[in-house]
Amino acid sequence: MRWRILSFSLIFNLGEACALALAAPNPGLPPLLQEFCFDCHGEGSKKGGVTLDHPAFTSPEDQRKFWFDVWRNLDAELMPPSDKPRPTPAQRAALQAWIEANPLQLDPAQPDPGRVTIRRLNREEYRYTIRDLTGVNYPVEDRFPPDDTGYGFDTIGDVLNLSPIHLEKYLAAAQEIVASALAPANSLRVHLVPEGPPPLDLKDRAAYTRSIIGSFAEKALRRPVDERTLNRLCALGGGDFDQGLRDAFAAVLASPRFLFRAEVQTAEDKTGENAQVDEFALASRLSYFLWSSMPDNELRSLAEKGQLRSQLGAQLKRMLADPKTERFSRNFVGQWLQTRDTEAVPIQAKVILGVKKGEDPDKIFPFKMRNAMRLETEMLFLHVLRQGLPAEELLTARYSFLTSGLAKFYGLSGVTGSEAKRVPLPADSHRQGILGHGSFLLLTSNPTRTSPVKRGLFLLENVLGTPAPPPPPNIPPLEGVAHGKTLGMREMMVLHRREALCASCHARMDPLGLALESFNAIGQYMDPVADKPVDLSGQLITGEKFQTLPELVTILATSRRHDFYRCLSEKMLTFALGRGLEASDIPHIKRLVESQETPGGSLTALVKAVTESVPFQFTRPLQSAIATVPAPR
Repeated sequence: MRWRILSFSLIFNLGEACALALAAPNPGLPPLLQEFCFDCHGEGSKKGGVTLDHPAFTSPEDQRKFWFDVWRNLDAELMPPSDKPRPTPAQRAALQAWIEANPLQLDPAQPDPGRVTIRRLNREEYRYTIRDLTGVNYPVEDRFPPDDTGYGFDTIGDVLNLSPIHLEKYLAAAQEIVASALAPANSLRVHLVPEGPPPLDLKDRAAYTRSIIGSFAEKALRRPVDERTLNRLCALGGGDFDQGLRDAFAAVLASPRFLFRAEVQTAEDKTGENAQVDEFALASRLSYFLWSSMPDNELRSLAEKGQLRSQLGAQLKRMLADPKTERFSRNFVGQWLQTRDTEAVPIQAKVILGVKKGEDPDKIFPFKMRNAMRLETEMLFLHVLRQGLPAEELLTARYSFLTSGLAKFYGLSGVTGSEAKRVPLPADSHRQGILGHGSFLLLTSNPTRTSPVKRGLFLLENVLGTPAPPPPPNIPPLEGVAHGKTLGMREMMVLHRREALCASCHARMDPLGLALESFNAIGQYMDPVADKPVDLSGQLITGEKFQTLPELVTILATSRRHDFYRCLSEKMLTFALGRGLEASDIPHIKRLVESQETPGGSLTALVKAVTESVPFQFTRPLQSAIATVPAPR
């Protein structure tokens, strides 16, 4: 009832945002809104369909999303635009604080950990969990349908549903995996039955069988197994040792408690307060975040002793040094920077390279080059993470991780070997950080040419965290010829922007994308022709001007560094939590950004801040009350 009254109050009072502002604790805030925002979004003006003095909301969720978007635009300094009077940093912070305290009603004393949806293991998590549990490298791509994605990631609980076809395939997979792992001639059997054949004495054999099944179930289900469940598992197989193991292991792998990451909160949590997840759940959150797999023996042991939280820092250090952290790089970077798609993106290298008839484009751009490009980006991320370097090193790095083939493709000499290794870039290199990586340049191109729009949009979404709105329907295509004259890319974009529907968004995307026009669609640097130099200059919507790509990179890593930190923080928190971010996550986002902006801030500090955050460590009170109900047997 209290929530229903509060919801009604929000809908009624926040329909007039400025009327609410007049009642705000700080009386200086409403004039700031009027001074800087009402010229376009108030007093009868509603540019872009947005009005701040008379907004219309259909629900509390609609209202919160509206003000979250306003907060984001203020934080990114997109509003007010650079050609309008702009608030000082202190005024901007005051406006954001008012939004947090009033329309959004965020309570710093009781930060909301957000809603957690029970999460099914996605294909990668299933693959690595099975590999670490049984030693079997199960071909998930061939056996399971692709996972749906949400907010750019396949770790999102709301989209990881369980279809009938999934259920059938999980049942078949459980039997196939167990049969392979427990085959008498298979060396993997030693991994699961380390003490060898069972004793001859029936009583000893029963105890031995129970011990093996209990150990397997505890690892697979990621928490201690209750006696009732263990008794039922041990009763399978009709007394035959091998059959009993096969049936029990298969039952565990087909169990919802294995396939889903259910969590339990401690019963001591106080009613109405955020509930701390228990240490077994915390161990799973850590291991699936950084390893895409189940907790190992050390994490489980600490959780059982109730010591994991107190040793979180030491465990993070250990986990990041483990080779399994390469999975984090591949799965997080693979979706944040889309390197997973490098090998599948359609590219007509023959057209891009201008290969003549009879020549083989595969000799210049063989398929294995795509894999080398993917590794280049993922290895840079892993290096920055493990070395404790600032996150902007991803943008500014004057070195890369190259195979001899990729180095040659980039025009670099002196690199040998098929294994990727760290290679310093020459002082006059046109490449720097991820913007010079073949993966990024390839992914943001069309099949036969570069695409400044795709490249600009990619940077807005994945580097600056300021995505452009979706394009309206019936957008006219780019044309390469006008009045009989062949046009360059910049000239075509100028014509395209003359369309009223296109101008505002392209003003944000084009300067970023055109700064990369010295690289072709497969990531090669193209020396400019003397009589046709490539104009890479531009101006960001926030006002910063640049003449070259290095100057743009410097802007992104300095004056727009806060945007990059916020974008990276939001992406990583979304990946870790398995849900999209909401207005209630503003305090958590701010703390993650602060972890990078404070002296000594780094990509490692961001990972640590994610694992220490309220939404990673806690759940809502209502969810705690539900989760403490004993699980069905």
